[in-house]
Formats: sequence, structure tokens, C-alpha cells
Amino acid sequence: MRSISFIIAATLLLSVISAFAIAENIRMSWMSSGYGGGGRFTAIAMDPSNSRIIYIGSDVAGVFRSRDGGNHFELIGKGLGSFAVADIAVSPEDSRQVFALTDAGLYYSINQGDTWARLSEEIRYRSRFFGSQLLLFTRKSLWIGTDEKGIFQIPLSNLQSQPQRIQGLESSKINGLTVYDGYLYAGTSSGVYRLEERIWKPQQEGLPKGSLEITDIGASMQSLYIAEKHSGLFCWNQISRVWENRPVPTQIKGYKSIAVDPKNPDLLFIGSHPENWPHLLYKTQNGGKTWKAIQSFQMDSEAPSNWTSTLSGAERIIFVPGSADSLFLIDWWNVWKSSDTGEHWIQKHHGLQNTVINDLKIHPWKPEALYLCAADNGLMISDDSGKHWRRSMNGVADGHAQEIEISQNDPSRMVLLMNPWGKKGRVYVYESRNAGIAWRDIGFSVPVETLPHLGYVDGLATNVELDPLSDDTIYVGTNGYGVYKTINGGKDWTQMNLGLNTPYIKGPGALRVHPRYPSTLFASTQAGGIYKSINGANTWQRVTTGERFTFGMAIDPVNPSRIVAGCAGNTLLLSNDEGKTWQETPLSVAPSPQMAVYCVAFHPQHPELVLAGTVRYDVRATEGLFISTDNAKTFQQVPMEIPKVNINIIALMAGWPASGYIGFNGTGIFRIELGDNP
Repeated sequence: MRSISFIIAATLLLSVISAFAIAENIRMSWMSSGYGGGGRFTAIAMDPSNSRIIYIGSDVAGVFRSRDGGNHFELIGKGLGSFAVADIAVSPEDSRQVFALTDAGLYYSINQGDTWARLSEEIRYRSRFFGSQLLLFTRKSLWIGTDEKGIFQIPLSNLQSQPQRIQGLESSKINGLTVYDGYLYAGTSSGVYRLEERIWKPQQEGLPKGSLEITDIGASMQSLYIAEKHSGLFCWNQISRVWENRPVPTQIKGYKSIAVDPKNPDLLFIGSHPENWPHLLYKTQNGGKTWKAIQSFQMDSEAPSNWTSTLSGAERIIFVPGSADSLFLIDWWNVWKSSDTGEHWIQKHHGLQNTVINDLKIHPWKPEALYLCAADNGLMISDDSGKHWRRSMNGVADGHAQEIEISQNDPSRMVLLMNPWGKKGRVYVYESRNAGIAWRDIGFSVPVETLPHLGYVDGLATNVELDPLSDDTIYVGTNGYGVYKTINGGKDWTQMNLGLNTPYIKGPGALRVHPRYPSTLFASTQAGGIYKSINGANTWQRVTTGERFTFGMAIDPVNPSRIVAGCAGNTLLLSNDEGKTWQETPLSVAPSPQMAVYCVAFHPQHPELVLAGTVRYDVRATEGLFISTDNAKTFQQVPMEIPKVNINIIALMAGWPASGYIGFNGTGIFRIELGDNP
């Protein structure tokens, strides 16, 4: 017995020593855990000297790169200050030079996208519906189209020189650039323009009155085409100098993208606008005289299931240089490749984890089982630590999965919180009693008209909590309606806001039930700080001072009197006495009104180890991840070799050395493992 006691003591001592080693010399490894695909792809570019090198842009994840012709992708973009990419272009003179137009400026890379530097903050593109070709190389220049600043020019002789604005289109949203017959053309929200001696001249002849919203423009050596959002496809008649309509089947309600074969002026594609359903793609081989609907979109059998299994809004189509038959298409969910001139399309997904993660829970008895709440795709489940994922939405309305709770008493019983697309006036709560195989609705209605007119209040459901002693007692937090409670498994719900003067709850763990005293709850609110209830949410009392914006919270699993909460301005609040008093801890970076600590997590067995993830209030780079090994008294910034996208969730696992998962607002999930440097 004495030898066993010695072994236990030695093991505990080694754990403590390991913790201090991490404090002195942090090493953290990052491994992508998927789930693969998902999200909106916005831009595509190919290396003109090597078509196997492909770049893909995202609206929330930055840039992905493939070196094998699109079979596998990797997330790149260190140094990008924004992850909403409107277009990408590779220099024809030096393929190591890559440009990315984002909503925070124009970025430039000299090493095929491994690292980036911002060339211009003024040159940016912030519209939700990006244009198509916005970065265009000609023989002497790079041209850049924007949505609010007009068009800029950079000479190829000095790509890092100050861009020059071409005056005249500052009031128009540029949706595409192309060259035809020696002239630069711009398709804009107010028509078509041609640059002649640095003056933009309108080219509107033949377009119907009021049909001037040009969503795309493309050309071959012998033809020039435009897509007008409402009127369809037009071809430029060079002899009569007017636009001629090429009618497309009337099923299309709006038009977004076109692609013209650079070698065959009669071969082109047109795709419907993503804001209209159904999403359609048509092909013509005779310049628009007749059209064929393209309907063959095949999902990869190895890819995780998606809410959609076909085309989801054609964002951009390109022909592969040097190939007569190969094309790529990006849409609002997938990357597709065709090897037969667009007749059939195959999904590409490996490495494209373009996914907004809202929550991640680890099964309490089986750590290899993961439950992921994703925007758009809903609930995803992995049984092998994130290697493979399957969708679990039987009985659930499609939309954004917000949070899942797993019963500690019976893990086959789960509660899922959803925010379905475009549905208001109800909080969607679902219950499963068979580990997510099937779900039943136990939600409730809310009065939409009572929401206050505040920019940070949206009325969405944000948090769900289970009483640790009774699975029939469930709490739901919302950003606007406060807290609701049921004590009979969802048959009846009651609003529980007495004393909760700022019912704007938001953040992972912003609503917490005390693990030992379930009548005690904490609520973290925007503009009101933290509230506490000691009577099952019947009444609330504010326990912090001032009009603080606070977000995610965590309770120490070993000593539940310790609570940590993320705050605006890159700070945290720490209480060691169950919320009676609070101390403020700043991160080891400059405070910023645009930044916040959004999620926090204690290690389950070594709560002296605390992780904190940061966000910005837009799709811009954050300060990243921080670690504390002294009970949240001080924090160190963790080196990150991946883009610093908003961190939405941290889930740490039991065991040592520390490991777990980080869920991002756009780049999916990464498994992390901590240790000390060799």
C-alpha cells in the first residue's frame, strides 16, 4: 500500500511540474478536425504557370490553397487582417505573388499565400454579395474594383507602389472587370463602362430601361457578355455597338455569374443569383441560342453530409488554363470540379473546413464522441475524434445549431437549441432520448414586437442549460427575451426575468447552472454584466458593477466557487467566492473597443489551467488564444500558425497533458495539445 501511495503522489507531483513547465515554455500543436466543406466560398484563382495550384476565398475563413489540382486544400493566411475575401489573383509575372481583396483592405503575399501584408486599407470590398473578377491583371497593370471607392490601378513594374484611383465610378458597386478589344470594361451596379483615355464612358445601348445592375462581365477574344441581375444575358454587338439579349430559361429569377470559354466565344455558363431559390446553372454552346440545364452535382461519398446535396448558388466559374474540358465552380457551400466541359460536377471538400462553429460538446463517457453545433448545417456528430462527421437533424428545422447539452445522468438524453433560417417568434428547442438519432420539438413562442431597438439585440436563442439533478428542468437564454425555464421537460415554459434588467444573454456558457447547487445560476449579459440567482431563476441580482458587456463564462469544476467570465476590451472577470466579489484581469495585449474575450474554459482536472479565446465584432483578425497557468491571475498569448479567426468555443478534455478542441467562426475545429517545449 505504501508503494501505491508513493506512485500516486509522484504522479500528482509530475502533473504539477508539467503545469509549471507549460507556464514557463508553452508549446501548443494544432490539428484540423474538420469537418470539411460548408460555408460560403467567394473567390477562386489559379497559378497561371501551374494549374495544380488553386486558391479559394471564403466570406469568413480567409484563403485556402491546393497544390494537387483541388483534391486537397490547406488553410493559409497568416497575417491577413480580414477573412471576408472578395477576390484573389496571382501575378502572371511571378506566381509567388498573390493578391487578396478583403473587407479590410488589399493584401499581398510574396510566398504563395503563406504570409500576407496589407498594401492598402482604403482599397476594400465590404458588400455581402461580392462581385466576380475584381482583381484583373493586364499587360502592364493590376486593376482593382471596389464596392464604394471605384477602380484602382497598380503598375506591374512596382506592385507594392501606391495604387492610383481611376476617377469616375466611385458611386457604383463594381461587380466585375474584363478586357475586350483592347479596352478595360467594368460591370457595375449602374451599368457597363469602358475606359477610354482614363475616362469611364457608359456602354448602355440596348439594355432595357431600369436594367443596369450588371452582376458579372466576361469576355473571350471574339465576344463580350454581361449578366444583368433581372434581365439575364446580353452579348455586345461590335458592329452595331449595342447589347443584344440572349434569353435564358425563365425559371431563373435573378442572375449572378457567367463564365465564357476564352477559346470558344459560343461556349458559356450562367448561374442564378444566390438570393433566389432554386439555384440553377445553364450552359450554351451556340452563344445563347439554346440552353441546357446542368443538374449533375455529385457529392463525395467520403464527405460529411450537408443540408444541401446539389448546387447552392453559383458564385464563380472558371475554365482551367491549358485544359479544353476542365472547370471549377464555387458556390455558397461547396467547391466543384468538372472534367467534361461542365456536364457533370464532383464535390471537392478535403481541407475546406469553411465552417462557423457555435458549440462543441464532448461525450462525458466516450471522449472520442463529439457533438458539433454549426451554422447552416445544424448538428454534426463524430464518433472518431473528428476524423469523420455525420449530420443528425431528424425532426429538426434546418438552420443554425446554437448549443447542445448532454445529460450527465443519461448521455443518451440531449437538448439541442436551434436558430432556423428566417423564422422568428419562437425559440426552437429539441430533445433526443436516443443520442441524437431522432429529435422532438419542445420549444416555445416569444413576442417578437417586444424587442428593444438596440444594435446588439437580435432576439436569437443563445444558451441552453440542464439542471444537474433533474433532466426535466431546462433553462434557455436569449439575446433579448432573457431566461426561460421548464420543470416538466418542455411541456410548459415560463419567462424568468425578475431583476434581470438587461436580458441580452450571449456567449458560450453565458448562462450557467451551479454544478453542486442547481438552484444557483449565473447569467452573463451585454450591457449589464453578470447576474446571479439563488432560487432557480425566480429572481436575479446583479453581482457586477457598471454597464459591462460580458460574454462566455466557466465555473471551476474542482472548486465551483471560482467563476471566470470574458469581457469586452480584452479583459476577464474572476470571482473566487461564487460571484460576491470580482477582480478584473487584462490580457497581455493592448485593450481594444473592437475586441472581446468571448469564451473561457477551465481544465477539468487541473483548473489552474485556463484558456481564453478572443473575438472582434466583425470578420477581422483577433488577438487569438490565451493561456493562464496561475488560476486566471495572468494570461499569456499562445503562438498560432493558423489565421486568428474569431474563437467561438473551447472544449478541454480530461487527462494530462492538456488537450481539447477550439471551434472557430469560419475555419472549423482544431484539436489542440499542450506541452512544454523540448
